Formats: sequence, structure tokens, C-alpha cells
Amino acid sequence: MMDITPEKLKSEMEKESPMVIVDLQEARLYQHNHIPGAINIPMDGFQAEYPALLKDKDLPTVVTGEFDELGKGSKAGEILEAAGYTKVGHIVGGLMAWRNAGYPTESGVES
Repeated sequence: MMDITPEKLKSEMEKESPMVIVDLQEARLYQHNHIPGAINIPMDGFQAEYPALLKDKDLPTVVTGEFDELGKGSKAGEILEAAGYTKVGHIVGGLMAWRNAGYPTESGVES
């Protein structure tokens, strides 16, 4: 699994590179604040939900939690890699690092 800085993710997003960003926060936290375009698969249901939502195992997939202090991004990434996903990364420092870098977030979007 690749560690991805907020700066690297922002650069890839600006290139409009095909990718999926997975926000692992609880739904209520996701509704409040997440990276633009991120889909929500809360960690507590991740194992059961990701197969239906992440169908392309070769599409770059970036996972993030709010702070990632509990290692949610790493754990979700390990699950994806074990299932055969080939391009998995997680944001170092999570959503908090993204916000601290001054990048935009959005709210109120359904997954």
C-alpha cells in the first residue's frame, strides 16, 4: 500500500486521473465534511460493503479516515490488497491533513 500525501492526491485530482477516494468515517461525520468526490464506506461496515461499491480492482483506490490515528486507512487498504486490488493508497494524516493543507472539503453529499 502506498502512503499518499494530501499534496500528491490534490495533484492527481487536478489531472483528473481516474481514481476512487473512499472515506471511512461514520456516515454522520462524512455528511459533515469529506474530500470532494469521496464515497463513504464506514469502517464498521467496510468488509461487507466494499465489494459492491469498488468493482474495478485495477482502479487507483485511496482510503482515508478523519485523522487515521486508529489506522483505519491502513486496515481498509490491507483488506483491499488481500482481495486483489492492485493500486491502493492511504492518505497520511487522513482528512485532517487534507484540511490542514488548505484543500477544499464538501458536505451533505449522499454516497
